[in-house]
Amino acid sequence: MGLLLATPAFADTGRDLVRVCGQSASLCGSDFQSDEFAAALKANACVPADPAAAQGAIVAYLGKHPRNARLEISNAVTQASSALWPCHR
Repeated sequence: MGLLLATPAFADTGRDLVRVCGQSASLCGSDFQSDEFAAALKANACVPADPAAAQGAIVAYLGKHPRNARLEISNAVTQASSALWPCHR
């Protein structure tokens, strides 16, 4: 049996994420719980410990930065978290 990784449930790009999060907090939360998001957020040591604060900030950032929002979802989240919290491990 192969290993299954959780992937974002509803969003393929940062733009999709903004749309999904604007429609449903539950679906938004599902996307942020994926393995891709967890890895992207763990790469930045300064992301807030409160998941809701981090999610809201990332969605707001992507909503204001359409160039980054066009990126594939894990790249969009990485770009947003790097811009919002510019320190790294």
